[in-house]
Amino acid sequence: MPIPYTGEEFTFYNPDGSEVRVRGWGDQFFAVFETLEGYTVVKDPKSGFYHYAELSPDKSTLLPGRIRVGDVPPEQLSLPQHLQIDRQAAKKQARAAEEEAGVRPRWMQRRDEHQQKKARMAPSPDDEDPSPATVGNYVGLCLLIQFPDVPGTIDSGKIDNFCNQTEYSEFGNNGSVRDYFYDISDGKLTYMNRVTAYYTANHNRSHYTNPAISFGMRARELIIEALNDLKNKGFNFSQLTADGSGYVRALNIFYAGARVNNWSEGLWPHSWALASPYTASSNRKFSDYQITNIGSQLTLRTFCHENGHMICDFPDLYDYGGQSSGVGNFCLMCSGGSNVNPTQVCAYLKYDAGWASKLTNLGPGMSVNVSSGKNDFLILKKSNQTEYFIIENRRQNKRDTALPDEGLAIWHVDELGSNDNEQMTLAKHYKCSLEQADGRLDLERRANNGDSTDLFGAPDYRKFGFSTTPNSKWWDGSASGLEITNISAPGVTITVKTQALWQNNREVLRTHAKNSTKSAWAYFKGDSAWNQVSASTTDGCTNLFFTLCEGLANNRKVDVLIKDGKIIQATLK
Repeated sequence: MPIPYTGEEFTFYNPDGSEVRVRGWGDQFFAVFETLEGYTVVKDPKSGFYHYAELSPDKSTLLPGRIRVGDVPPEQLSLPQHLQIDRQAAKKQARAAEEEAGVRPRWMQRRDEHQQKKARMAPSPDDEDPSPATVGNYVGLCLLIQFPDVPGTIDSGKIDNFCNQTEYSEFGNNGSVRDYFYDISDGKLTYMNRVTAYYTANHNRSHYTNPAISFGMRARELIIEALNDLKNKGFNFSQLTADGSGYVRALNIFYAGARVNNWSEGLWPHSWALASPYTASSNRKFSDYQITNIGSQLTLRTFCHENGHMICDFPDLYDYGGQSSGVGNFCLMCSGGSNVNPTQVCAYLKYDAGWASKLTNLGPGMSVNVSSGKNDFLILKKSNQTEYFIIENRRQNKRDTALPDEGLAIWHVDELGSNDNEQMTLAKHYKCSLEQADGRLDLERRANNGDSTDLFGAPDYRKFGFSTTPNSKWWDGSASGLEITNISAPGVTITVKTQALWQNNREVLRTHAKNSTKSAWAYFKGDSAWNQVSASTTDGCTNLFFTLCEGLANNRKVDVLIKDGKIIQATLK
């Protein structure tokens, strides 16, 4: 879905043409709007005018009050500011609006399938992540639409440059869409768009922006018109990248002119899926789309966010009910920072897309350097395959200039969670949460979109472990074993040291050897991952491995010393 509004300013219109300036928080399915002075407003469904809001007695709904916005200065009415409905009611309204939108987008369906597959997997030391990598060359379609009474004002060549040109800089953007994805994938994804000539719609703009028609219907009508025109002209749809079922990955639509609708009406910018698949050719069909107005300039943030969904199957990492800040400005798939220089996606999503250039499995007794800007990650996985810690080095420069902080970003991921769940309990917690170094949980409390004390690094935030705040426990409260004892100061490279420990009375549950790599592993009860045996001979089956196998075969416990992520000593009990 579109990137969330986090205080963005909008101009809404009353039936008499008068304007209402507001700030908004939310997305296409649920949003709250306030005047610039902080008084909550809602549209009266009967009159169409905006009124100062009142809370329903059960606090589940915002109702239009007696006073229209602008009729009386609100400070004379003793109105409360920043009204919010009950958290659960907000989430319920967001879900209901999503369900009313009909068929779910293909990217959501694909992601669900991949996560279900991952959840079914039994752990193995040489497992590959089942999520398909988004690497290589991808091609999307960008439709340009104008109206008989509203012609396009930015020519197609400029829009082609915005999508595809290397080292693009027009309208103040840091590169093109192609540049953005190439950079954040560390050169692993080249994403281009086929940009069409302008199609002139069958009707004037007012036909499609009619607020009396259910939201999304006229947008989809306009999209089908443009696709029919392209099909009739013999466009080669097979050049577009499709998924395994023949659905084109990305359909982007720019329409001419300003945004003239109020929220969630007419051609209000949004993304979703067509009511039914559109068959373009024998091997290509369309479902997912995003549509927005061109206006007077082109900016990267929303366009890249929506293509993160369609191309990479990335989930949203913000709270659909608007009760928390998700992961804030630390990731494109939440607030994403600047419109013209959006922040990168977080390590969780890069790893999920297959963009890790270096991946180090964390263990006791390690000293590891983590480079910034190189998709260099540290990871510690739980045995269930869906929960893990993943760590990266983020700096406030280049694509991350708008970051609130720089240093070591420690992410706690549970792919079965939801960023709607800011409670941070075993039953309800985020899919991806940033372990904020200051321990204040500002993101979960919607205090901000990130601040200067959220990332780790000397001198103030050097440790992360079982007893720190925040801590390295799994969501069930058990110890992950992650004990970082020394984090260096933010910089191009950050050094991370973990504590080396003798682990006593360990029960060996499984052993594994792989001849092709001449490696061996052991899996201990209560552990979060396999531990590799430090081999002293080339075949990988050293006395260490035989000791562990004997412990397994004879149900005897062992004492082990693990350093640099490998078992270096083992003694039978």
